Amino acid sequence: MKIADIMTKQVHTIGPDQTLKECAEILRKCHVNGLVVVDGGTVTGVITKADIFKAVLPGYSDIIEDTHYMVSFEYIEDRAHRLYDLRVRDLMGTPPITITGDTPIVKAGSLMILRRVKQLPVVDTGRLSGIVTLTDIINYITDKIK
Repeated sequence: MKIADIMTKQVHTIGPDQTLKECAEILRKCHVNGLVVVDGGTVTGVITKADIFKAVLPGYSDIIEDTHYMVSFEYIEDRAHRLYDLRVRDLMGTPPITITGDTPIVKAGSLMILRRVKQLPVVDTGRLSGIVTLTDIINYITDKIK
C-alpha cells in the first residue's frame, strides 16, 4: 500500500513571508497541527504548532537565570505578542522532508519516527499533491489489524 492511498489531498499551506500571527490564525481556523510552506509553487518547509510553542516558551538560559519564567503566563503572553511579527520563514522547519505518493506506508512511518516529525508533505513531479500524518498511518495500521 502506498501513501497516495491514505494521504489527505487538501493541504493547508502558508507563504514564507506571512507572519506567525497569520500562521496561528490559520492553524486554529483549519484545526490542523501544521502547515506546508509554499513559495512560488515549491514546498520550502513546514511549520507546526509545536514550532510556534517552542519559540514562545522561555529558553533554558532564561529558566536557569530566573525560575519565575516557569510560572509566569505574562512572560509567555508578552513573548508571543513579540513573536507574532516574525515571518514564517524564521521558524519553519527546513529543508522540508518530503515523500512521493508511491512511497510505501511503512517507509513513510519509519521516516517520521527517525526524523521526529508528525507529518510529511507529499510531492509528485515537483508539485504538492497531499500530506500524510502519523495519525493517518496509525489509523491505517489499526484498521488492517482489526
